[in-house]
Amino acid sequence: MTYQELLEIIANPENSKVEFKLDSERPERIAKEIVAFANFRGGRIFFGVDNNNREIKGSSKENFEEWLMDTVFGRYVTPSIIPLYEEINTPEGRVAVVTIEQGINKPYFVKEGDRETPYIRIGSTSKIADREQILRMAQESGYYHFEIAPVSGTSFQDIDKELFIHYYRNEFGEDLSGADEDLLIEKLNQLDLLVRNSFNEFSASIAGLVIFGKNPGRFLSNHGFRVIHYPGNDIETNHHFDQAYNLPLASVKNEKGEVIRSGLIETVMNKLGEIYAREELTDGIHRETVWIIPERALRELLVNAIIHRDYTKRNRNEIRIFNDRIEIESQGRLPNTLTIEKIKAGQKYQRNPILVRFAQDFGLMEHKGLGIRKIVIETLRNAGMKEALMEETEETFKLTIFRPLH
Repeated sequence: MTYQELLEIIANPENSKVEFKLDSERPERIAKEIVAFANFRGGRIFFGVDNNNREIKGSSKENFEEWLMDTVFGRYVTPSIIPLYEEINTPEGRVAVVTIEQGINKPYFVKEGDRETPYIRIGSTSKIADREQILRMAQESGYYHFEIAPVSGTSFQDIDKELFIHYYRNEFGEDLSGADEDLLIEKLNQLDLLVRNSFNEFSASIAGLVIFGKNPGRFLSNHGFRVIHYPGNDIETNHHFDQAYNLPLASVKNEKGEVIRSGLIETVMNKLGEIYAREELTDGIHRETVWIIPERALRELLVNAIIHRDYTKRNRNEIRIFNDRIEIESQGRLPNTLTIEKIKAGQKYQRNPILVRFAQDFGLMEHKGLGIRKIVIETLRNAGMKEALMEETEETFKLTIFRPLH
């Protein structure tokens, strides 16, 4: 980093990726910022810059790098982190820049004696992570999958047995229609759809309700989609409709592959078809359904929004329909080190591997896991449409498809 680049950074206040500190800070306070960055999206700490007025004071501590690595990173940060350390010589004094990448072994903690405290970056401040944030971090690192958490108040009776038996026969070739309750519970438990709760009783897991629940929305208020159709190009109080859809993911098909009982994806796609699909004569006699926005791309985005969302978040996914575009917003930011650029390149990360597996079994998702790149980006390009816009916030991931002008 050059002196000019440093000046450009300190011209602005601290933010979610930048922290200014003097080298006289106590080691545990420095560790707090390090851990917070590692638990979020990474960041830089500039030692020798006063955070009150953003003036360069310079770092005067001798052997500062050695002290930082041995004392702060070595004694106060766990699991271990290897940062990038560099120094910038300025007219006002030396500035040490420490770059912390987003961690892959979340959650990280500040270690003080027998106590370990997790911190996370929220805007320009570092705060103690709450229970949900800790669960989310563990989930991002792959240590824990929230989809197998038991849902309070549920039992075997909240699983739609018809849907499960139909799936099991198609997938494993075994007919469970005459099975007793104990056998069905055993099969559901083997697939993590029923799990033991703290009272050693069986409850439906989040995955169990999402896929095969009789009424998933009764227990999971964040399941499914809220679909809002606005009359113009902006969010406003008036709308054509505002409807919640919280059916289970599973559907029932006959021997010809025709859907005879719709699940969540089919039902929402039918609704979107009322807006984006029309019948056209192909040869003057036969009619064909033509989608203004490619059906394949829309279906892929709906599946991704349900399968890859963060179920620790309490809000429901939203589909917002405007005259010029459709926005599909999924709860939860991209997991771990996954970025929008990596998605476009075809990289994948499974936040909810059980949901992924069932979506593949249902034929809703390809096994290669390249849906966004191959099905969405390439389909839109081949249709001569504008590239989809992908945006990430601290809480959600949103993808926008723009309606063709013709």
